[in-house]
Amino acid sequence: MIGISFSEPLFGLALLLVPLIWFVPSQPRTIAHGVIRTLLFVLVILALMQPVRLAEHESRHFAIVVDQSRSLSDEDQLEAQSISSGLLEKFQEEGSVTVVQVGGAELFSMPDGMPRVQRIHLKVDDESPLGDALALAAQAIPVGMSGSITLVSDGFSTDRYWNAAVGQIKARGIPVHTLELATSMDDVYLADLRTESLRSGEALKVSVDLLGQGDDMRVLLYANGDAVGELTSIDNTGRSTLNFEIDAPEAGFTALTAELFADSLHDVDPTNNSISGTVAIQDPVRILYFSTRQEDGQERLGQVLGSGFELDAGFDLTSEEIGPALSDYDLVVLDDVSARALPLDVHQQLVDAVREDGLGLFMSGGEASFGDGGFHTSPIEEVLPVKMPGDEDKIDPSVALAIILDTSGSMAGTRIELAKHIARIAVRRMQPHDRIGIVEFYGNKHWAIPMQPASNKIEIDRAIGRMKAIGGTVLFPAIQEAYYGLKNVNTRFKHILLITDAGVEDSDYEGMLRRISKDRINVSTILVGQGGHNQIMSDMANWGQGRFYSVGNQFQLVELILKQPSTKKPSMYKRGSFSTVPMGGEGWWGPVEQASIPPLQGYVETEVKDGAEVLLEERATRHPLLTTWRYGLGRVTTFVTEPTGNGTQEWQSWRDYAEFLGRVLGRTAADNQGFDFDLTRLRNTAFLTAKATTRHPGWLPTARVVNAERDNISVQNIDLQQRAPGFFQAALPVGATVPLEIVGEIVGSSRNVRIASHPDGQFKGETQVDPNNAMDLSMLAEFTGGSSLAADTLDGLEAQVSAGELSFVVEQLWPWLLLLALLVFLTDLVYRRWPRQVG
Repeated sequence: MIGISFSEPLFGLALLLVPLIWFVPSQPRTIAHGVIRTLLFVLVILALMQPVRLAEHESRHFAIVVDQSRSLSDEDQLEAQSISSGLLEKFQEEGSVTVVQVGGAELFSMPDGMPRVQRIHLKVDDESPLGDALALAAQAIPVGMSGSITLVSDGFSTDRYWNAAVGQIKARGIPVHTLELATSMDDVYLADLRTESLRSGEALKVSVDLLGQGDDMRVLLYANGDAVGELTSIDNTGRSTLNFEIDAPEAGFTALTAELFADSLHDVDPTNNSISGTVAIQDPVRILYFSTRQEDGQERLGQVLGSGFELDAGFDLTSEEIGPALSDYDLVVLDDVSARALPLDVHQQLVDAVREDGLGLFMSGGEASFGDGGFHTSPIEEVLPVKMPGDEDKIDPSVALAIILDTSGSMAGTRIELAKHIARIAVRRMQPHDRIGIVEFYGNKHWAIPMQPASNKIEIDRAIGRMKAIGGTVLFPAIQEAYYGLKNVNTRFKHILLITDAGVEDSDYEGMLRRISKDRINVSTILVGQGGHNQIMSDMANWGQGRFYSVGNQFQLVELILKQPSTKKPSMYKRGSFSTVPMGGEGWWGPVEQASIPPLQGYVETEVKDGAEVLLEERATRHPLLTTWRYGLGRVTTFVTEPTGNGTQEWQSWRDYAEFLGRVLGRTAADNQGFDFDLTRLRNTAFLTAKATTRHPGWLPTARVVNAERDNISVQNIDLQQRAPGFFQAALPVGATVPLEIVGEIVGSSRNVRIASHPDGQFKGETQVDPNNAMDLSMLAEFTGGSSLAADTLDGLEAQVSAGELSFVVEQLWPWLLLLALLVFLTDLVYRRWPRQVG
């Protein structure tokens, strides 16, 4: 017996309440009655804890999995045979044995003296299905019998389907002891070939993993049988990744093969020098191009972009109903188009197609589009990542105001309060982009509020409230101080406002104020506390090119006019030479050399909206030039100049222009094909799923296999069955080593998606397994409760394995406890009803 375990041990806390039985709800009649009731509750609680008894079965069964596949050298295979023979001899003395052999010639004969030994031979040529071998070993151990599995292998499995077998072994509690055979990388070989699905016209990048040690090697890359890339003088000391970049293939399926050439000293096994795969090349980006000002714009844009884009300018965007036709395109390009060139219904249909169907929209141009093209009042303006200028802009010029406030003793009483009230009115008229300062004079000059933005009106108001009427009247230095404070302020208008009761000293005010007015600073005066005219105050206003006001009391307050907003036609298109600053993520630029971007010759000033991403901006003004964002399911990008017009004259000779513009248009184009197709493979079955990504009415997915001739698969239409709303699935019986090339299509649309699939992504043999993808034998042993063994010597190895933990038998005890509790309950009933002697 190994021991007893509880599945729900927390119920044991209820045992703390058992003593209450002796006190509530009523005491037992006798001590015997109390013992019966206590025993009943203890048995119920123990049953709720669900105890199980763990015990070894008297009969034992041992399983040995021995690897004899081609990934092992002859010496390693002999060592595996020797270890397995020793284990077999030991195990058959303690129980029955099953030997599962993977590959190679049959090792063990079954003489009459070994009746308790069973042999299973997985006869494979170029595979190491260790997952299958573990599953067979687990099945050989009868349920309820103690046992263990010993795996002797290098872990190089050609499939990765061992999770189900390991899960079953773990659930049954069978320990797996592992003995990892040492492997050496004497051979150099190709282990992996990787690429991604891409569109026609994009550069194809291929990565190949080279393993082993060798010098002065070369690798050739073939596409559809033609050599398209070569790497030479390769020195490798273990692992390296070789990268190829080839010209964009045409749309369809491209068969790729990488072949290694090395000297025979390092290339022990030339059969693993080649690795193949297939990449799916999607159709070019389908662009609906529309322009009203750019002559030959479609032809010039097509020359820049190349073969990866199909431009169609034949469709009439001015027709009333364009919605259904837009589903045939990935991207709409509006190049220097006026809003008035498109009917209002077309505007809304474009917006709906972007938001609901994932259509991409690229808007470019100059004055005809972002200038006075009228888009600022159209539905399309809503989807754009920039704000469009209107026909007129309201101009609110900035102003700097210096208030000179008399706080001398003559201002005491109502005069100082009236002066502060007038100052507050002037502050309230200021805008946040204006600037203000206050100089008080009381026999001396003092900046009560230094020149600062008028946005901080609360602090300015508090400073005005703290002013008091004290001291004498010395005005001239205060005017000088206000003048010096305004000279270096950069605003459209500058103004000095003098508030006093006119009790000022004599000085050369005329010369000072005329000099101030020559510097385009106006001086206005306000007489407080007395009515009528005051000559000195009026003269000072005239000399300063300002106005004179007389405020006798609070009922004579004046509305000060420091500036007058106006409207004007904005300057739409800026011409010149404008340096740019690249921004945005690496995906937008790729290999483009950003430092080589030429200047633009013209653009339209716009303002970026919140949430948009600026990809390119003008260096001096930080105006956005290239801006993008997501809108609904689609993406919208704006380029505030002409891609092939006057604004990009120098860009036409920029060597990276095609790469840059192609990446921008490609990432803006619809990545929503209506359905997301996905192909997964599990052994001899491929599962194709299609998930709806749009609610477009009438769209249904369909698919067909297209690689019939090359791989002897009959051309077949795949029957996709709807398993849930918007979710379709089909199962295809196909060999685990057979590649698949599938085209997914949408009924009601011209869209299609190509899918290429191979086992683990490529063909590879048993001697091309990447060590990084091999089975981790030490982790397998730890996970299942086994031991990770060393193969240096056989001394004591058999005893170590047989003496290790075996699987155990689980016996549920709680049903017996419930039965016993029932018997105790019946005993309690009998005891309580048993007649007792009276008297």
